[in-house]
Amino acid sequence: MVGASLIERHFRQTGQTAYFLSIPTPEKVAWHRYVRKDELDYFRRRAGAWREFVHAMSEWVTINKEIERSLRQLGKGRCEKLEIRRGKDSLALKRSRGK
Repeated sequence: MVGASLIERHFRQTGQTAYFLSIPTPEKVAWHRYVRKDELDYFRRRAGAWREFVHAMSEWVTINKEIERSLRQLGKGRCEKLEIRRGKDSLALKRSRGK
C-alpha cells in the first residue's frame, strides 16, 4: 500500500500519457513523483489499495459517529436532570414525578 494517488496526465501536443504519484505532505501540499512504465502496475495496485483503505476508514468514521450519537441519546434518557441553584443548596437533584 502506498499513501498516494495515481494521476494520469495526457499531453495534447504529443498525445502521450504520463503517470505521477500525488503524495500528500503535512503542509497540505502534494508532491508529484513520476512513475516509469515498468513501475506502473506496481504503483497502480498499491495506490488502489490505499484508495480502498481510505474509503473503508471514512465509512468506519461515519458508522462510529452514528453509534456515538445513538449511545449519547440513550445516556441522556437514563440520566437524572440536574438543577443548579444559587444560595444555600448549591446543587439539588430534580427528580421526575412518580419515581
